[in-house]
Amino acid sequence: MWDVFLLLLPVFVLIFLGMLAERFQLVPPFGSTTLNQFLVNLGLPALIFLSIAECRPEDLDHEAFLAGFAVSLFATFCLLIPVFHHLRLETGYKEEVMLSMLASFPNVVLVGLPVLMALYPGSPVVVLASTLTNILEIPMVLITLFILVNSGAKGRHPIRTIALALVSNPVVLATVAGSAFYATGTAVPAVIESPCRALGNSVMPCALVSLGIVISARLRNHTGSSAFHPGRQMVILAAKQVVQPVIAFIALTAFHTEPLWRSMGTLLAAMPVGTLAYAMSDSYKVAENDASAAVIMTTLISLVIIPVLAMFLK
Repeated sequence: MWDVFLLLLPVFVLIFLGMLAERFQLVPPFGSTTLNQFLVNLGLPALIFLSIAECRPEDLDHEAFLAGFAVSLFATFCLLIPVFHHLRLETGYKEEVMLSMLASFPNVVLVGLPVLMALYPGSPVVVLASTLTNILEIPMVLITLFILVNSGAKGRHPIRTIALALVSNPVVLATVAGSAFYATGTAVPAVIESPCRALGNSVMPCALVSLGIVISARLRNHTGSSAFHPGRQMVILAAKQVVQPVIAFIALTAFHTEPLWRSMGTLLAAMPVGTLAYAMSDSYKVAENDASAAVIMTTLISLVIIPVLAMFLK
């Protein structure tokens, strides 16, 4: 237990430093936004580009991992819709779907990747595992987005919106570029590899400091007991950080996934609610108070759950 905690200590320290920076106004009010834009537009694409471009064919032979993690995502998502329906939510099925997404959408990049990098230092597959699970989450995002958009939201047609977002997304472009190098077997030139590696190395500290800033800001800005519904939070917490990791472990075991990949998949399933789910909830004004509270609570609770789970898996 102590060895696992020491491995994860840098993760907790960086989150705490972000909280201190926000609390004592060492960063501007929109500091986390700036960091997130850097991560999404530069750091993460560079990391993904190198991870794909430098892959070997055998690195992508992980059908069992993909199948097992997909089961954990969509089984949790589908099981929770009738649970939230039973709670008789005020706004009907839109809120049921949004809450189900919150409870089944782990933060596999901004939290999951740094945690895996800390637990498995120097392992070349941790970025690949995070990238593959992030890709598996895309269908859930699209399903939820279509339901929210087709339920009264105004603007361009959702298919056109999604298509435009994909072709201009730095992560998608980095994936395509890395795939081109991988498919042709071309080595990445040093003039490209060096800056990309420098950017990729910044992902872990920037992501965790940014998360600490967000947590601190939301904790200070929550007011009133009506900000969220305790009953819904209990369901989200139990599903996100107990039910989903258990389903992931069982599914990955059933598909005979390699021990390392089974451990990484279970840990990624136990990560707190992804901030993208909160962003969607806030953008469409569906369960946004519950979403904000879920990000905070699952992140704080994961500080205890993840070391215990990592010790068990190791």
